[in-house]
Amino acid sequence: MKKSILLLILLSFLCSAVFSGCRLSFEDEDTDSAETNSKPESSVESLSTRKAKVSIIQYMDYTELNECCEGVKSALNQTEIEYNVLVGSSKSPEQDCYEFAQNIEINGGCDLIIAIGTPAAVSAHDSVIVSSNIPVIFCAVADPVGANLIDSVESPNKKCTGVATPFNIKEQLNMINTFQPYITKLGVIYTKDEQNTERQMKILRSETEKLGIYLYEQSVSDPSQLADAAAKMVPEVDAITLLADNMISANSWEILNQAIIGSKPVYAATLTSVKEGCLAGYCYDFKEIGKKAGETAISVLRGQSAAEMPIDIIKTGSLYVNSDMLKQLEMTVPENYSSAQLVKTSYQ
Repeated sequence: MKKSILLLILLSFLCSAVFSGCRLSFEDEDTDSAETNSKPESSVESLSTRKAKVSIIQYMDYTELNECCEGVKSALNQTEIEYNVLVGSSKSPEQDCYEFAQNIEINGGCDLIIAIGTPAAVSAHDSVIVSSNIPVIFCAVADPVGANLIDSVESPNKKCTGVATPFNIKEQLNMINTFQPYITKLGVIYTKDEQNTERQMKILRSETEKLGIYLYEQSVSDPSQLADAAAKMVPEVDAITLLADNMISANSWEILNQAIIGSKPVYAATLTSVKEGCLAGYCYDFKEIGKKAGETAISVLRGQSAAEMPIDIIKTGSLYVNSDMLKQLEMTVPENYSSAQLVKTSYQ
């Protein structure tokens, strides 16, 4: 009997000690959590502890946009931020981007969206800014105001900010006039009903009219129409110019095939297009642009307001010239463009 009583007392003591130990363990965890939360928002450790989650929505699989994405990831990889990448298909990139954004809005689990390319940014902005209040950081967007992503450059005011890459139409036309001083007819093929491109077309029409250059326009809705559009255009113009238009740039070889047959130069908006056979173009370093967007995203996750953060505008690109096309078209680099970077034709 005494043994039984002693055994019960011993068991009672052990249980008390176990529960006391468990309670101490939870108190220690609460203390650690409080210390972590008290760290400054600006520290990388605070992001690691919060385990911030970012979704990167990329308009389509295209060299410049891929480089943008690599730049974004290089910035995020310096922290413990978790991210996933969603890329639109070549067949229906805009619809894909819209569905990506809608799924994020419905399912949640995302602290911030980084959108690469204007259609991706518009989809993300329209889907989550109002209903879910998730900040959107854009890059590879030429005209964020015209795309209704922000109210103004200085004060975005819509929990949306990022890096703008405006396409300088005047600079492009000056380059074309320098290579071809006697040009009278210029062709342009652009994506129909694309907000960013429509804005560029208005400027292009105005500037070519001032220069006395006839503008031969052709709009398309998908890549399958490019070859026919170019075939009709090439005999009617002295040259063709490309705009900051993702769908056109991603399929510029369709236009180049026809232009090479007709011995007409094509002027590019991206380095990839110059390497594919465009004569020349002012081109941005898209990996660096993506890195800037990633750094902006980190700042927002650390507590800065996207709605109050002025956008970063990249104004200067580098001039690239395709030396193979110079030879084929029997042209030379103008003297005042002697510092241009020469590249050879290479298909990526």
